[in-house]
Amino acid sequence: MSDFILSCCSTADLSKEHFQKRDIRYVCFHFEIDGVSYPDDLGESMDFHEFYKKMADGAMTKTSQVNVDEYVTYFEEFLKEGKDILHLCLSSGISGTVNSAMIARDDLQEKYPDRKIYVIDSLAASAGLGLFMDMLADMRDEGKSIDELKEFAEENRLFIHHWFFTTNLTYLVRGGRVTKTAGFVGNLLNICPLLNVNDEGKLIAREKIRTPKKVIRAAVEKMKEHALNG
Repeated sequence: MSDFILSCCSTADLSKEHFQKRDIRYVCFHFEIDGVSYPDDLGESMDFHEFYKKMADGAMTKTSQVNVDEYVTYFEEFLKEGKDILHLCLSSGISGTVNSAMIARDDLQEKYPDRKIYVIDSLAASAGLGLFMDMLADMRDEGKSIDELKEFAEENRLFIHHWFFTTNLTYLVRGGRVTKTAGFVGNLLNICPLLNVNDEGKLIAREKIRTPKKVIRAAVEKMKEHALNG
């Protein structure tokens, strides 16, 4: 059993069962639907089917990051057990949560000077962050130290490629990433933007492609282009 905790944000979008199987701890973000707030606790507070049905029915949604006090409470649970912590945050290009985590780290470091508390900006999100966490869990299980994992994460985070698309611009409009006019016209023309996460961890629209079939082919080509060893 390792002497440190491998941790990330719930936005790695792994299942609760997968987190438990790989012994990866997670701190919950929050989401709000029609004015009611819930923890992003992987389907416990709200079933995923209910969540997506509400969105499809037009519910107003938004998310909020983990604040400093929540990070302090979360980290301190492990520090009291004498554990060091390696925590990877959702990309700073998408959320400010890494700043909250670093403030909490600095506050706790004074109280627990003998413990290592490493907070890393993953520059990743969703399945990309989940894939990265699995890689780190593999290294931990092979006996690598927390410092070796920290070094690997910092040196290799830009090798995680995120390429994805949407076939409906409605939620990009609601999130303010696309204007209402552009969203309306884009949906009429069946535009499916191909997006990725750049080296600053920000979501960037790379191509505007018509029809789902064509954008799927484009995503596959990106995978072939960037995948390690083809």
